[in-house]
Amino acid sequence: MIRHLNHYSRAETKLVSFRFVGPRWFGHKPLAKHVALTLYFDFAARTIHGSALLTLPAAHTGPLLLDTRSLVIHSVLDPHTNAPIPFSFPSDPTPDPVLGQPLSLSLSAQSAALVVFSTSPSSSALQWLSPAQTASKAHPFVYTQCQSIHARSLFPCQDTPAARLVFSARLNLPHPLTAVMAAARAAAPRDPVPGEVGSACPDALWCAPGRSVEEFIMDRPIPPYLFAFAAGDIAARDVGLRTSVHAEGGAALLDAAAREFAGAEEMIRAGEALFGPYEWGRFDLLVLPPSFPYGGMENPMMVFLTPTVIKGDASGAQVVAHELAHSWTGNLITNKTNEHFWLNEGFTTYAERRIVEVVQGEETAALNMGIGWRGLNDEMERFKDNMEFTKLKPNLEGIDPDEIYSQVPYEKGFQFLWRIERQVGRPTFDEFLKKYIAKFKFQSIDTETFLEFLKENLPGIENQIDLKQWVEGTGIPPDAMEPVSSIYSKIVSLSNEFKLGKIPKEQEVANWSGQEWELYIENLPKSVEPSQIAALDAHYQLSESRDYEVKVAFLQLAISSGCKEYFGEVERTLKQVGRMKYLRPLYTALVQRGAEEAKMSARRIFAEARDTYHPIAQGVVESILAKHS
Repeated sequence: MIRHLNHYSRAETKLVSFRFVGPRWFGHKPLAKHVALTLYFDFAARTIHGSALLTLPAAHTGPLLLDTRSLVIHSVLDPHTNAPIPFSFPSDPTPDPVLGQPLSLSLSAQSAALVVFSTSPSSSALQWLSPAQTASKAHPFVYTQCQSIHARSLFPCQDTPAARLVFSARLNLPHPLTAVMAAARAAAPRDPVPGEVGSACPDALWCAPGRSVEEFIMDRPIPPYLFAFAAGDIAARDVGLRTSVHAEGGAALLDAAAREFAGAEEMIRAGEALFGPYEWGRFDLLVLPPSFPYGGMENPMMVFLTPTVIKGDASGAQVVAHELAHSWTGNLITNKTNEHFWLNEGFTTYAERRIVEVVQGEETAALNMGIGWRGLNDEMERFKDNMEFTKLKPNLEGIDPDEIYSQVPYEKGFQFLWRIERQVGRPTFDEFLKKYIAKFKFQSIDTETFLEFLKENLPGIENQIDLKQWVEGTGIPPDAMEPVSSIYSKIVSLSNEFKLGKIPKEQEVANWSGQEWELYIENLPKSVEPSQIAALDAHYQLSESRDYEVKVAFLQLAISSGCKEYFGEVERTLKQVGRMKYLRPLYTALVQRGAEEAKMSARRIFAEARDTYHPIAQGVVESILAKHS
């Protein structure tokens, strides 16, 4: 999911991915290979009525198991005969709050099944925005976020990264709304046709006045968590040969996004030179409303982005570097289960920094490596009482991702790959990476498969690097390395001087971007004298920064230091954006202050802002508040 160049964004983006995705009822074959979706959007009821035509690779007799959560199943039919297919749920009618309920279809020498269903307003994959919650204030908006196991609340599916499938989709929308998908547009918008969707939706609804149909196709196999669409008053602007930016916020936002992401084609070419052909055709970008809970989500062909990455200086394009890197590592090759999550995120963090090095220079890449190193060390302190979660391949059975999400799979995974590069040399490692991607593209694999390929193609590597310690060991291996960067070292030095009461001179920070300031703040003590906070802000107006990375880092420090005068700015920030990277630290800082006044403020702010947050973000904040009630 996101991604931003610095380490906090990366972990934040994949918050929910760190769940064990092997539901207790999943694991049965066969796996569907194609799904044809028909979706009717009812904005007033905040529901979708639709059907999923699931096709198997061969005829099957016996149960076909599908994951569902918060879905109403109306019927299951044989698409060839229209005869009912028996289906059932578990005898225990209480759904698991995380996994939902398994839907069992009883097939008899059948290779396809048509499931007719409706979503519910509580679907965790969907956020419905009223016109008042959008930039235009004139039209509603809806978008999806399926990672990691939220696709099951959108349509019945085998909701695991091990199940890759291709799909087609027909979306029925009210005028004048349009849709985008993580897929290729199959045809121009058209009028609905009576009888074209059978029992999925009555013709009276499907063909009602003021409706149109848009069609899409994804002909490359993807895991369900990469299924994505958005619908609303969306406009677009070309910024490169393979890239357009899309947004709901009007011409001003489109202009700003086009400037911020003008270098997308250069990054694509850098990625192709490093990792092989870009396999997805288009690399389009959708800037979502501020409620989007992540920095970015790597949906193939249509990356989703938070508007907070548009900073006016093109530095937000670094978020795109991570999402682009996923086009090779994560989307093209996917972790089989989330216990092997580092195969997605460790590889992508490495690939991202290689792209940044080409496009923005070695110093910028080294600075970001330094930020990641700091984050990895912070996680070691955080998990010192439960070091299982510092492993590259942890045991995640029954684990709630909201409790233990971290930068470990990102930064320890990066360090592992960087360690291999240093051992064999960059040219040899680059050749290995291209062979790895070519070998396993469009597959879902596990760590053992990677290690076998590593040893086959880099003979003797197991005698040079302790692979077991890196993958199964806790903590940071002794042969991990802090990056060397003059900028990084200078910033850390200035942070240490702040501890002695010295504020950086203007000439020392004249060329700093948001990343330098963020690193500086992150290296300050967790709590300092309020007078020092006020003095720093008086010099550099960090609490008013347009860069939310800087602003939130500063406000978090201010709260921890007991600076009540910043509580108003904290409240405004929490009501402006729904990105979990910002919600989590600010709400946590408020409730951890210990003072009842701060806790009451946190609860009041959440009560007032809750409906503007995505359902995933709502759950995160509720968990934080519950822990400190």
